[in-house]
Amino acid sequence: MVPGLGEHTGRYVHVGDFFQKAGFNVIGIDVRGQGRSGGMPGYVERYDQFLEDLRAGIRAARVSPLFVLGHSFGGQLTLALAARNEPDITGYLASGPWLALTNPPAAWLVGLASLLNKVYPKCRFPTGIQRSQNSSDEAHLDSLVDLDFNHGFITVRTFFEIVKEGRRLLANPRANAPILIAQGRPDPVTLVEASIEFYERLEAPAKELMIYDGFRHELHNEKGRARVLEDYLAWIEKTMLLENRAQSGGQRCER
Repeated sequence: MVPGLGEHTGRYVHVGDFFQKAGFNVIGIDVRGQGRSGGMPGYVERYDQFLEDLRAGIRAARVSPLFVLGHSFGGQLTLALAARNEPDITGYLASGPWLALTNPPAAWLVGLASLLNKVYPKCRFPTGIQRSQNSSDEAHLDSLVDLDFNHGFITVRTFFEIVKEGRRLLANPRANAPILIAQGRPDPVTLVEASIEFYERLEAPAKELMIYDGFRHELHNEKGRARVLEDYLAWIEKTMLLENRAQSGGQRCER
């Protein structure tokens, strides 16, 4: 599991518990600058460093079948792995992926950030994301652990690296394994129309789009999260079944 920007794996304990009870081993990965991981909070020099961190976590898992579930920025990282033909992945689940923002920063602010990216790339800007944009279940949000590990800012370098990757993914949507894209509508944080466009043009062995009307950005933290997690599990089990059938069929052909 790969969290969104400024959050951490502690906010996904209930998600991990759900999949563990279903018989899966679960690993949460905080890339550099997130949660308890090292590095400057909210900062990366180049996008591939995030992917290096994610790949290190995947190598540590050493399991098969292997699924990658990422949310928001983590959802973008998940799609970025898929587009780079990451080996030994059975399927990818991207929740509210950051392909484009619902309310992008004003042009003047982007211009200022562009200048700062050249002279002071570690300069921080607030993300402006409010709790109410993530979920309508305030009590559940309060129950999540280690809230002090969240941060509500992004550095200018990281912002441009993430935006550049989002555009790259939208320009050439492809994946080397089955993909599930899930998103609330309207999503106050990441643009649902961008996810739909990505899905419609996506070239992948199999793909599915799940839109949850009335849900906000964090599907796994919404009041209807039980339904969302059950949908994820059903998709994973279906994908595993199809892969097993394909492998069995291939073995029969070889004989």
